[in-house]
Amino acid sequence: MSTSSSRRLSDTRARPGEQAGRIPIDELVIVPFEGFPAQIAQALAEELAARGISARVDAPVPLPDSAYTPARGQYRGEPLLALVSGHGARHVLGITQRDLFARDLNFIFGIASPGGACVVSTARLVIGADDKLFWARLLKEAVHELGHTLGLGHCTDPVCVMYFSNRLVDTDRKGDAYCERCVARLHARQRR
Repeated sequence: MSTSSSRRLSDTRARPGEQAGRIPIDELVIVPFEGFPAQIAQALAEELAARGISARVDAPVPLPDSAYTPARGQYRGEPLLALVSGHGARHVLGITQRDLFARDLNFIFGIASPGGACVVSTARLVIGADDKLFWARLLKEAVHELGHTLGLGHCTDPVCVMYFSNRLVDTDRKGDAYCERCVARLHARQRR
């Protein structure tokens, strides 16, 4: 997988007439964890900006040693989420290339808390992926976790970005946009 800074996610954007829509987040801070390629974080910020989000990339933060579980060779997602939750912005997206797990799940692509913070891991998104597939997966998982920060739960529509991805095939099948039902839920939440 190349990390060329000129690589954009735009080829995964929904076509005219599809539900790409604007993500109702005015400002987002992307916080890379140590070792995450800056050019990937910046390209993600640019793609999210194309969806109406003013995104900036902050300086990398260290991974908390206490989150690492040597027996599994993975990091617990909850401490990483807690770390970025206190980053001082309403909406924060942490991003790491480390493999994550949470509670009783063997692995997670990401984790989020309603109200503003989420973390995405690219560790498994690179498996069997060329550049185009990796970028499509990254965008989908970022938009999915951001949906959780906005109060959306998992969707039963397998092509909606909010569909639960238990495997990479689930991520590859779903789109990178919210379905009509999820868009309606977002609009209803905004009217409150």
